[in-house]
Amino acid sequence: MEDRSQEALKEYRLKIYNTYRARGAFLLETDGGLKLFKCFEGSKNRALFENSVKEHLSLYGYPNTDLFIKTIDEKLISEDSTGCQYIMKNWFWGEECNLKELPQIEAAAANLARLHCLLCGVDFTKEQQEHNISPDLMETFDKRNRELKRVKAYIREKRQKNEFELIYLNYYDAFYEQGLAAAELLIASAYTKLLEEAVKKQRVCHGNYTYHNIIMLKSKAESISKVYIPPGWVNKQPLSAAELGGATGPMATTNFEKSYIGLQIFDLYQFIRKVMEKNDWDVIYGSNIIEAYDRIKPISKEELNILYLLLLYPEKFWKITNFYYNGKKSWVSGRNIQKLNTIGEQNSKKESFLQKLGGIL
Repeated sequence: MEDRSQEALKEYRLKIYNTYRARGAFLLETDGGLKLFKCFEGSKNRALFENSVKEHLSLYGYPNTDLFIKTIDEKLISEDSTGCQYIMKNWFWGEECNLKELPQIEAAAANLARLHCLLCGVDFTKEQQEHNISPDLMETFDKRNRELKRVKAYIREKRQKNEFELIYLNYYDAFYEQGLAAAELLIASAYTKLLEEAVKKQRVCHGNYTYHNIIMLKSKAESISKVYIPPGWVNKQPLSAAELGGATGPMATTNFEKSYIGLQIFDLYQFIRKVMEKNDWDVIYGSNIIEAYDRIKPISKEELNILYLLLLYPEKFWKITNFYYNGKKSWVSGRNIQKLNTIGEQNSKKESFLQKLGGIL
């Protein structure tokens, strides 16, 4: 560990036994349990908002989050002599949720529902609330659709088109129509009413509920069995923190950096989309996620409608479009061409799932 990091560590009331290098951070075995220590580039106000969310969860019976460890001076952020900022958080032995294992996926969906039940009425300051409300989805959809249209026009005007651009034009019409349809359905939906209610009741979204941030808890021995780490030795391999990531429950939820006040159905949408993309839009996965969530936190017809139009919108296609347009257009990596082909090939299966979902609206 660097000398500057050691300076910041002196601000904590902890005795450190072992140190492990993780991706962009350090894992510390301490007399207070496993901790994650890393540089912090956010703002103090943002850290306070995130801390309020996790303290609320802890207060209402959900202890397995990466709660901030405060310094001796009761601060969330420590500094070294150069002014570089650091944070320390609780961490866990375990491994990331496996998106190929249906039981784990169902458990993660139920875990999200429990989080959402608790993340209501969170006590924020007026400033925290004002700066952490979700952006307007109507404006987001309109902006993205304009971007899609602009990129298509740019590509069509090119005399010589590369492989990516030819494939892009082949898929464009179907995805653009989905984008327009989602925007029209959003206008006719209860979105505005639901958002106003979410803000009034201080409902919080995780903001990035993906497999990276869902740790299936295991013992230390199980967690490090894949990589031999002699006691006291700093592992110099670029390991994932979750791979090195006991605790009091079956799983932990980490990394609330993107949490915000808004419609909690957005978290469920993000989780379903990631899982479905990994599993070729297999209807069983999507149906089971919704059922596992709904058993704990019932989904209203209005929320289900929002979930439908969020899934309808071609977000992955827009992301690829945005990456292409803002990158080096003379050469597109084979990986991005593969991504474009994958979502194009999966589109019919996605539509089948949406038809099933739309059948219960």
